[in-house]
Amino acid sequence: MISGSNFNPTAFDSLESQQKRLYRLSKTAGIGDWSHTFKTNITIWSEYLYDFYELDKNHDCSTLLESTHFYQGSEKERMLALIAQVTSERTERTEEFMIVMDDGKFKWHTTTIYPMLDEQGSLIGLYGILQNITEKKQVAENKQKEHLLYNYILDRLPIELVVLNKEGRYIYANDAAIKSKERRGIVIGINPSGDSDLENWIPAAESRRNEVMTECTVNKKSVTFEEILTDSDGTERTYMRNMYPLLDENGDAELLIGYGMDITARKKNELEIQRMAIVAEKTNGIVMITDPEKRVIWINNSFEKILGYKSEEVIGIDPGIFLQGPETSIETICEITRSLRDTGTFSGEILNYTKSGDKIWLYLNIAAVYDDAGKLINYVAVENDITLIKMAEQRLQKAMEKERELNRFKTQFVNLASHQFRTPLATIRSSIDLLDLKMESTNLSTSFIDFFQKHKTIMAEETTRMTELMENILDIGRIDEGKIELFKKNRPFQQFMDTFVQSNIEPIGQQRMLNYHFEAPDRIISMDEILLRNVLRNVVSNAFKYSEGKQAPELTVTFHDNAYLITIKDYGIGIPEKDQPFLFQSFFRASNAKVFPGSGLGLMIAKKLIVIHGGDISFASTAGNGCTVTIQLCL
Repeated sequence: MISGSNFNPTAFDSLESQQKRLYRLSKTAGIGDWSHTFKTNITIWSEYLYDFYELDKNHDCSTLLESTHFYQGSEKERMLALIAQVTSERTERTEEFMIVMDDGKFKWHTTTIYPMLDEQGSLIGLYGILQNITEKKQVAENKQKEHLLYNYILDRLPIELVVLNKEGRYIYANDAAIKSKERRGIVIGINPSGDSDLENWIPAAESRRNEVMTECTVNKKSVTFEEILTDSDGTERTYMRNMYPLLDENGDAELLIGYGMDITARKKNELEIQRMAIVAEKTNGIVMITDPEKRVIWINNSFEKILGYKSEEVIGIDPGIFLQGPETSIETICEITRSLRDTGTFSGEILNYTKSGDKIWLYLNIAAVYDDAGKLINYVAVENDITLIKMAEQRLQKAMEKERELNRFKTQFVNLASHQFRTPLATIRSSIDLLDLKMESTNLSTSFIDFFQKHKTIMAEETTRMTELMENILDIGRIDEGKIELFKKNRPFQQFMDTFVQSNIEPIGQQRMLNYHFEAPDRIISMDEILLRNVLRNVVSNAFKYSEGKQAPELTVTFHDNAYLITIKDYGIGIPEKDQPFLFQSFFRASNAKVFPGSGLGLMIAKKLIVIHGGDISFASTAGNGCTVTIQLCL
């Protein structure tokens, strides 16, 4: 029994009843207990404490503070102080503690320690009760985080947000509202006189203020109004304010919610647009103004004369909806969107259509318009008709095309043959998939299904191989025709290599990963990522394919003579010496590699691409001892 602040072990319940009660407590309330006897220097834990501290039951519980790092810094000092205080004062004490588990997670508990006295009142030991309050603390912390998050979000809003009681006193104001008042030399809060603060936010004129109050609290309607106010430095600003009542369960106005924004820039922009319109009406070019969502808000007379649309037909509509047609370039549309997003401007040509359906080539100059705060408010587009120029260019292009026709014949033939293969290959793949679906819905014998699956796999692999072959042939045609263009960008080379290695593992079999080492200084280099990735993928896929069942290939990056050296080493079948002079020729395959699937085009394409990039590729190998391919990328 526990009496006052003393614990008498001789009067306590039987050991069996203690265990049953504490077992129930540990399951329902996360409670465990312990006792320490001074005479024997023995500490005994209830079963729950082992679970709480996540310790094995063979652990010496008397050495908890010395043998573990759960109690760190001041927490350990506080626990020792609590034990010492109960021992010296012989009175119960309770403290709250935070411990850090070996995996880094936190737990909280309260510990109450009682002095254990014998029948003569002498201190013979200590008795402690631990309650796990981790879940309670976590719930409290989450609520605090949510509260801070809501405040953070509201304070980040660009609009003013205030909450007033029905008497018009401030209950809450976000950061935008506070700063707005500070600019005018007003401090938000309760006036010393006890008067309403409402005059700090709604119209300064008393009659208008009373009207807003009546509309919100009595008529229970929202109110919107504009007001011109003067900052403490004399600057005039225009504000749009909205206030609406928040009703209680009885339908009475309980709170007033107000939100507003500074529309000074918008008002100024509207005036500038009016001035611009006067100028734009005098020009022969097409002028159009849209809102930030690209909906037309104004056009000049030339727009109607050239394109045939009247103002009332296009206001509020995205011009792309009625100007673009079936031959308008999707790439140009995407480029306009990208350029406006990244730079706020675009200059270039586009094929549009007039109201009557005639094609018209326009040269566009589009610029974004921002207010003083950097917020997008309009797009202004000036367009000039260049249809005659484009027609002349097209005639010239046709003449030049005839001169190139013979030079293209070879490439066209190869491309045509490759494309003609694509259709039957696609048909075969589709038929395989259809047969597979049919097999799932038909009751067939297991042996027939196994037979079908085996040959379906062979067909699928062969069609994939033929498709890759056709793609390689097309790549060769583009290379020979000079249609491979470099699109270089500056980026850290190590980041590029790290990303490539992570995304290129063995596609089948062991699914090995490259043994990767970057042993070079990281530099920002100009490179065509797609082209370089294709080169590496061709080499790495060969390294996996020809070393099946062996240790993973190695990819090492070093730096020498102002060039990166990318070395891919495998431990596969190697290349016979007699075959090595022909390795980079089209359709050539080493004599020991013919049992593996392939077309003999991968290394040839890789070499042509890396040479286009300004680099080179070489290899060293002996039959049966793997192959080492080195790609040199000059800076």
